[in-house]
Amino acid sequence: MRAEARRTALLGGGLGLLLALALLYPCLTGLRVPARGDLAPFFWPMKAYTAARWASGEIPLWNPLSGCGEPWLAQLQTGALYPGDLPFLLPWPFGPTAGISLHLAVAAAGMAAWLWALGASRAGALAGAATYAGGGAFLSLVPAYNNACTAAWLPWVFLGARRAVEEGRVVTLAVALALAFLAGEPALALAGGLAAAFVAFASKREGSRTTVPVPPGRAARSLALGALLAIGLASAVLAPFGEHVVRSGRAAGVDRAEAMARPVGPGDLADLFLPPSDETTRTASGWRGGYLLSLALGPAVFLLAAGAGAGFPGRGRLLGALALVGAVGFLLSLGAHGLLAPLLHGAGLLRGLRFPARWFVFTHLLVAVLVGAGLDGWLHGEFRSPAARLTARAVLGGTAALLLAALLPGALSAGRDPFRGAVVVLAAALLAALLAWRRFHPAKARWHAVAALFLAIGPLPFVARDPVLAVPASDVRPDMRSMLGLSRREGENRVFSMVSDSEVLVRTTLDGRGRWTPESPAKGARSLAGYANLFEEIPSADSASPIPDLRRLRVFGAVLSGGSPQAVFSLANVRSFITSFRVTMPGAQLVRRVSGVYRYDFPSPSGRLFFPRTVRFASDDEVSAALRSPAFAPGDAAFVYAGGASHPLPAARPALAAARVEVDRPERTEISLDSSGSAFVVLTRTFNEGWKGHGNAPCRPVPL
Repeated sequence: MRAEARRTALLGGGLGLLLALALLYPCLTGLRVPARGDLAPFFWPMKAYTAARWASGEIPLWNPLSGCGEPWLAQLQTGALYPGDLPFLLPWPFGPTAGISLHLAVAAAGMAAWLWALGASRAGALAGAATYAGGGAFLSLVPAYNNACTAAWLPWVFLGARRAVEEGRVVTLAVALALAFLAGEPALALAGGLAAAFVAFASKREGSRTTVPVPPGRAARSLALGALLAIGLASAVLAPFGEHVVRSGRAAGVDRAEAMARPVGPGDLADLFLPPSDETTRTASGWRGGYLLSLALGPAVFLLAAGAGAGFPGRGRLLGALALVGAVGFLLSLGAHGLLAPLLHGAGLLRGLRFPARWFVFTHLLVAVLVGAGLDGWLHGEFRSPAARLTARAVLGGTAALLLAALLPGALSAGRDPFRGAVVVLAAALLAALLAWRRFHPAKARWHAVAALFLAIGPLPFVARDPVLAVPASDVRPDMRSMLGLSRREGENRVFSMVSDSEVLVRTTLDGRGRWTPESPAKGARSLAGYANLFEEIPSADSASPIPDLRRLRVFGAVLSGGSPQAVFSLANVRSFITSFRVTMPGAQLVRRVSGVYRYDFPSPSGRLFFPRTVRFASDDEVSAALRSPAFAPGDAAFVYAGGASHPLPAARPALAAARVEVDRPERTEISLDSSGSAFVVLTRTFNEGWKGHGNAPCRPVPL
């Protein structure tokens, strides 16, 4: 039996790779990379930098090139310890394509293995696997790459929970849950673990393939042990991540409006049946949330799903538990309109979380399971039981209701692709004819499973491809160091990109009608948007991190509150200001314009370190007030954070003082210092609690 389960999982993984081949064919035939959403400015440079650090034999604990230096392992989205990011060790641009393909294979293999464990046939398991990995909802998570990587492991988490409850085996649950966390989206991983435990307990011993029952107490202990092992496996990342989130104040920094923004809209739901046009997925509107680019599946998928009750006879508790998980995910994905998300946000359970549309993945997972069971139901089952009839009526009735909603003028005004719509409607009609033929000719069913699988799943790469649209790799990674004339030298000064602000990024990369276009990634890369600076090792004072350093933001925010740009940028060792718009800024000199990008330089940056004339304790508010003063000069005074323990401070700069940076690595800086008295040296990099001072003379790092 285990050999058959492994064979089914391998076939599912192979089917996932075939889907990847169909979806990413342009990337395989040319030097192109998927570039929708955050892929080009955020994930691809982030993953490339992390892989480069590992290739050089270093553990990427800290990134010195962004945000004046910032934690890297603790960000979780970097995937610093995630084995699924190994494809990024491949030469550019093959890493992104290989990474997406790997996770499509993981998702399909996990769903096939789980459906097989639930009692589905091999054909049914493969149908569910292809639906999950190739459906629009899963593919729409790829532009938010960490979400897709975590979602790829969810079927394995559900399989692991079932094995823990039914057989007392915890390895699958522990490994899958740990990998789901390490992949970079902890909210989906935690919710997936809880949902998997609920479904496993609710359906315990219902249609199990095992013969030796596990007592309820032991099943609970197995689940707890699996969860503890998962925490242990991921603790090297989860511990610093949790500390980083708490110190940053991320939870308090996401208000209710931001937490409810970009949900699933009516136009998105219409995608389930009538595929959207390319232009539709490139524009957010009142009918489309814009986070999930497409939910495309097609009516044939729901026609198969209607047979789930007959495919899983006597599995009412399983189907009911899965339906509850899918319904909760659906209501959460609607944001404020679903009422559940505001309720949980008010209770504090969704604090710090954004983009409710991502929860639709649990509804998508439910559909995939129903498709796998439904294929068996239509081909081999009977609709005599009340549960089978109720499931068929519920799925078909819900499909009809949503299809009618899809025909509303507002939903259709977002635009549908008539050719792709005709393809899925024709496939559904042929599938309906096939299933009707099968009911009247049960003896001639050898080829029916393959034909039904092809009609339901075959159109998916064609109708759901928009989220993985590719652009030339050179657009994502242009040689901006040479284009902007930024030299590579010891003690290199930083740049500050105006496009680090999300509103400016939107104005820079979208066209005049507010649409994403294939030229958008190139526009962002030329402006050093997001983490684009990491591709060419350009030190930057701005950061694309979703967990911001609030003190760093307050420092640069002083420029907008009356402070001197030259003084504030000098304090952070910024020489160059990069922008897509011509600006007038005191002290800045335009030195280059290329490809619609301007480079302004400021004179006399502070360098990697400097000796202030005086040092004093100050609160954050006092520092902000000083920075807002037009008369502020970086070398006049250093402000030490007054919230911590007191430290003896030198009264003034010594008469003679000299310092030189001997070693400047990401996680280690060595300075040689000669002075005629006690000296205070300011390193122009972000402070973190992890930094420790060591030296021949008394040495103590303090936050500024």
